[in-house]
Amino acid sequence: MIERNTIKSGDIVRVNFCGAQYTLCSKAEVLWCLDMHHESWGFKNLETGQIHYVSERCTVTKLEGKK
Repeated sequence: MIERNTIKSGDIVRVNFCGAQYTLCSKAEVLWCLDMHHESWGFKNLETGQIHYVSERCTVTKLEGKK
């Protein structure tokens, strides 16, 4: 089976708003993704430990490597 290039729970990402004019998290773990079961994204900021629920539009960029 070919693994698709997707973002899923456990991935490490960067979260930006407004065309990267504001960065919410430079390095965050995806707790859950926006889908039919969730009306928001869930992220854990790996630098501060804060948990974020994001329901507005944002750019989520998958980072290489581990936490």
